[in-house]
Amino acid sequence: MLEEKALSTIKRLNMISFNDKILVGVSGGPDSISLLWFLLSLKKEYNLSIYVAHLNHMLRGKESDEDAEFVKKTAIELKLAYKVEKCNINAYSKKYSLSIEEAAREYRYKFYSDSAKYFHASKIALGHSADDQGETILMRIIRGCGLEGLKGIPAMRDNIIRPLIECTRDEIEHYCRKYQLKYRIDFTNKRSVYFRNKIRLELLPLLSREYNENIKDHLLKLGNISSEVSEYLHRETAVAFSKVLIKEMADRIIINLEKLNNYPLAIKRNIIRESIQVIKGNLNDITFWHIHQIENMTIHQSGEKGIDLPKGLKIKKRYNELIIFKKKQEAENQDYVFLDWEYDIKIPGNDKIEALGMRFETKTLDSSNIEPLEFYKNQYRDRKFSEFIDLEKISLPLKIRNWRFGDKFFPLNMNGSKKVKEFFIDRKIPKERRNSIPILVDNEGKIIWIIGFRLDNRVKIQSNTKKILFIKINVSGQN
Repeated sequence: MLEEKALSTIKRLNMISFNDKILVGVSGGPDSISLLWFLLSLKKEYNLSIYVAHLNHMLRGKESDEDAEFVKKTAIELKLAYKVEKCNINAYSKKYSLSIEEAAREYRYKFYSDSAKYFHASKIALGHSADDQGETILMRIIRGCGLEGLKGIPAMRDNIIRPLIECTRDEIEHYCRKYQLKYRIDFTNKRSVYFRNKIRLELLPLLSREYNENIKDHLLKLGNISSEVSEYLHRETAVAFSKVLIKEMADRIIINLEKLNNYPLAIKRNIIRESIQVIKGNLNDITFWHIHQIENMTIHQSGEKGIDLPKGLKIKKRYNELIIFKKKQEAENQDYVFLDWEYDIKIPGNDKIEALGMRFETKTLDSSNIEPLEFYKNQYRDRKFSEFIDLEKISLPLKIRNWRFGDKFFPLNMNGSKKVKEFFIDRKIPKERRNSIPILVDNEGKIIWIIGFRLDNRVKIQSNTKKILFIKINVSGQN
């Protein structure tokens, strides 16, 4: 029974909450009409506010107009607020180089989203059924897909819910007969014009008749199993992604390659897909072949390599990093151009610099007072974000800034001076990261410490040091 299945789906997945405002996408066909009436039957129990939205695709001339008029009339009879809109899908598909099916789907979801905002609705309910689910999974198998594709149509995604996703088309039609519901028939669904129609009208009946009469049930089980496995992998990927991520910006993501390669292949591929999605916004046009190319690059290629992806994205391997970025941000064969930044540091004091995500704790110590000195040395000697500096060898006040062209310093435990740029190159620090590395300098511009990397030899503590400056830095996201 439709009512029992749909209600079970709603309760199991917590699809609907008390006082929800729900926009129902109504095409006028049996699926969406059944959905509308079923949700109306729950109106009192959940104190629902229900709205109707219909998009006229203008693909069937007079019939499309009649569908729109039917939905409008239905909404008025039920005393429901409604929104009906037209869109020339043929023109839209040509403008954006999409198939008719892709264009209709893209514009329809945009229309539903805009309509939900118009009515201040918290949910968008669509009438996809178990038959739609089976057709979708089979379509994706034929076209080629991975685990994500085998999940089929999600019962819930963001604010979209599909209460009838486990109900068959036969159950929907029975529900319409039981309550004598009027609906419209789209006769193009009876013609093998579109790919989905061919699956529905030709392939599925053939598979059921000649190979396995339970093919639809098996496809649905495959979808459910795939969803369960995918959910587990997504949880594991989220944890792994946070561990391999070096930096995330609006235009690029930087991944630690060594850590990435330590994960099993399934997690590794998911991390790559997640990285692309963060920058691109979706995974449209990203195929298994793209992921396979990137995977090979992370393992077999050395040096700085790149792979072009659709929609202006590029993947580069640089030193021990994998970088996913928008190509327009790339400056090939040029130095990266960055804005200078600089902040004052109080001594003694406790400063937080929000822009850097760092808190600076500074204390002055007397070398003759051995007890506090030993305490700090023992507690922080292994921390790369703490240092002891000869206070008498620096000129106050101190500043924290980024690297500047021509910067030189005297690296601790090395003979002579070295350009900071060369130090970064030796450490295999990519160009685009160098600007974000903080450098501590004194009032005369002398480099004291490239924070997190190396102290300047000129300010190290020696046997004759009397006054000591202790600096401890807490970085956001670290203990």
